[in-house]
Amino acid sequence: MGGIGKTTLARKAFNDPYTVYHFYCRAWITVSQVYQARDLLLALWSSIAQSTDKMVEKSNAQLAEIVYRRLKGKRYVIVMDDMWSIDAWNDVKRCFPDDENGSRIVVTSRFKELATNVSPKKPPHCMNLLNIEQSWELLEKLIFGTASCPHELVGVGKQIAKRCRGLPLAIVVIAGVLSRDIGAYNCWNEIAEEVSSVVSTDPENCLDILALSYNCLPHHLKACFLYMGIFPEDCEIEVSKLINLWAAEGFLYLNSEKQLEQIGEDYLEDLIGRNLVLVEKKRFVGEVKTCRLHDFLRELCLKEAQKENFMHVIQRRSAKGVQAGTRNQRRLSFHLDPYSHATTAPAIPHVSSFVCFTLGTDIVPDILFFQLGFKLLRVLDVFFLHFDYFPVQILKLIHLRYLALYVTYELPASVSQLRNLQTLVIHGPWLCQESGGRPTLLLEYWSMPSLRHVHVTVACHLKNPFTVQDNLPRPFASEHLQTLYTIQFSSCTKEVFSVMPHLKKLGICETREDYSTDSFSQVLNNLVYLQELETLECSFHTQKREVRRILGLALLPVTLRHLSLSWSYLPWKYMTSIAMLPNLEVLQLKNYAFQGPKWGPTEEGFRSLKHLLIENMDLIHWEATIFRHFRCLQHLVLKSCKLLEKFPFGVENLQRLEVHYCSEPIENSAKEIQEEIEGIDVIIRSDRL
Repeated sequence: MGGIGKTTLARKAFNDPYTVYHFYCRAWITVSQVYQARDLLLALWSSIAQSTDKMVEKSNAQLAEIVYRRLKGKRYVIVMDDMWSIDAWNDVKRCFPDDENGSRIVVTSRFKELATNVSPKKPPHCMNLLNIEQSWELLEKLIFGTASCPHELVGVGKQIAKRCRGLPLAIVVIAGVLSRDIGAYNCWNEIAEEVSSVVSTDPENCLDILALSYNCLPHHLKACFLYMGIFPEDCEIEVSKLINLWAAEGFLYLNSEKQLEQIGEDYLEDLIGRNLVLVEKKRFVGEVKTCRLHDFLRELCLKEAQKENFMHVIQRRSAKGVQAGTRNQRRLSFHLDPYSHATTAPAIPHVSSFVCFTLGTDIVPDILFFQLGFKLLRVLDVFFLHFDYFPVQILKLIHLRYLALYVTYELPASVSQLRNLQTLVIHGPWLCQESGGRPTLLLEYWSMPSLRHVHVTVACHLKNPFTVQDNLPRPFASEHLQTLYTIQFSSCTKEVFSVMPHLKKLGICETREDYSTDSFSQVLNNLVYLQELETLECSFHTQKREVRRILGLALLPVTLRHLSLSWSYLPWKYMTSIAMLPNLEVLQLKNYAFQGPKWGPTEEGFRSLKHLLIENMDLIHWEATIFRHFRCLQHLVLKSCKLLEKFPFGVENLQRLEVHYCSEPIENSAKEIQEEIEGIDVIIRSDRL
């Protein structure tokens, strides 16, 4: 059954240090009830090799062949988690060569018959429910850690553990409730009575036990938790998107001390602490990057959402007849596949969120046309839908706060009329006729008082807030704009930056249009106007060129905490200016950001650096000592450093070391550290036998 611990057991084995060391290739893919064979093949490839855009262009047969060749001759372990149909196994099994070298494939499933079909010669490992002693041991450990439960709570605690019927997920979730009131006997006794009532009514219904945790949530967290049900099953949820959606719906209660985004992070941490949300990936600095819901908890979301008319999920191959059951719903989420048929969304005046997902990797063409009935709409996410022109109906959605589109047309300046818009996400190969085909965002961002986040996947040119006719009068400022991705170097001007004084995250990209030897120097000169900038991601045109443009590198804002450079071809001597940034915690150097065979860092620099990534460089000699040149460094990642001969001295004192497709001496040194040094987490990915 779900929640019995299949995935947990498989993940513990998968991440065990001996497993990591023993197998040359490791891959984890989640299958789920609804899947696309193509997604499974792409997930396999991205787990065992460096993924590129060209892989998306391959056919399924080509992908299967490429994966097979990659695994051929190597000792590998593959986990296929949450398999519901033997078809999923049949779709990918040809990818796995059997070279009789100790490779292993692990499948988790709720169905014993399926497991027997996958491996007819070996009986499956059937998970058992916990007995009473094991249940109490787990509950006590989850709440008190290594400490013991207070004597007065032991009796009621064992009653609660017993009534969870040995299901680990139920125990984990109930522990999240009890840990909020450690030592409060009355609270524990009330929960024991509620669990007893649920079990006596329906001993087999785990959802009702999990619902006790939901019922104990404060009102603001209930809405946030239920909203996570809009995402498809087993979906890896991007935290930044989730928080922006919460903000758009008005779930985040603003106070004078914190920004909306910080409040959203606090809410998510609370849900994680209650064991209702699982952490999937973390960022360099430890922040949660992606999360997900357990299948049972998502079922709970949908059940409670349906009871409260909070949300309705339409999950089908064809979207016909979507009006049934939606009339009283406040939020609609479409889960469609690429073969869905065109339809018209129902006009429901009080819907506040309209979100679409495709159960595959493709954009769904011409599938859904929405009417003007969503007069109170706050969230419109139709990224997965393809329109040949801008849907002008959007301009009448005056309450809109979150808008995500896939754009192959010119985005009109009239989008600026959406005065309540907080987040704008633009995907797709869009062009602007006004600028001769160059992607130009005609948005008058400086006049949008609520705008906080702009994400554009294609590097675009921004409209100048000052026109010749204005004779440079100061327009409205984008007082709330926090995030801006991605703009061309030519848009990094004094005029643009001066109207976004509180910008914290900026992504810039050099294109052919702004190619010049001093373009970066001009950018640096204007960054002075961003006095609160914390994150800068900068990518140059890939063509190697002279280094005259880097004059003024010392002008990087001292407020920077995260810096990412790519294709800049800087000599290592210019690293000194970056090293002197007093607040820099994360440094990512990618694709010849710096070039040259030797790097000797200065002792005075990198006073705050905790996380360092070096990827695809020609570095050979890294002459450094961790405790002298990188005193605060915790996490080092090396990727595709094919020429590097050895680590800096003292690298074994880090907390985490990752080596991906590097030189043989580096991989061998990493293996020695993995075998001999305790207290350091070592990850090695190699394409060698």
